[in-house]
Amino acid sequence: MIDYPQVELDFMNRDHAEFTQLHTKLLELLDSHATDAEVDEALNTLAEHTRNHFAAEEQAMRDAEFPPYPVHKDEHAQVLVDMLDRIERWHQNRDTEALKDYLALTLPAWFTHHVGMMDMVTARYIA
Repeated sequence: MIDYPQVELDFMNRDHAEFTQLHTKLLELLDSHATDAEVDEALNTLAEHTRNHFAAEEQAMRDAEFPPYPVHKDEHAQVLVDMLDRIERWHQNRDTEALKDYLALTLPAWFTHHVGMMDMVTARYIA
C-alpha cells in the first residue's frame, strides 16, 4: 500500500484511498501470475478511476477559482497520458516486468509527491 498524507477534503482522501487499493490489487495480480485479461481489467479500472478523480479535483479547483489550477491540471494531464501510454505498451508487448516497475516505482513516487504537495495545497485552499 502506498503511504501518503491525508488532505483537508474528504472526497480527495476517499479517491486517494481507492487509488491505492486499485494499485495494490494490480501489483497482487501481477505477483500471482493472473491472466492478461484480469490485468487488463484492473488497468482499465485504475485508468478510469484516475480520469474521474482528476476531473472531480479539477472541477473543485475551477469552482474555487484556485489560482494555480493550470499547473495542477497540466500535471494531471501528463500523468494520465503516461499511464495510458504504459497501458498501451502493456497491451502490445505484455512485458510484466516493465509494468511492475511502473506500478511499484514510478507511479507511487509520483502519487506520494503529488498528494503531499499539490493536493495538500489545493485542498487547503478549497477547504
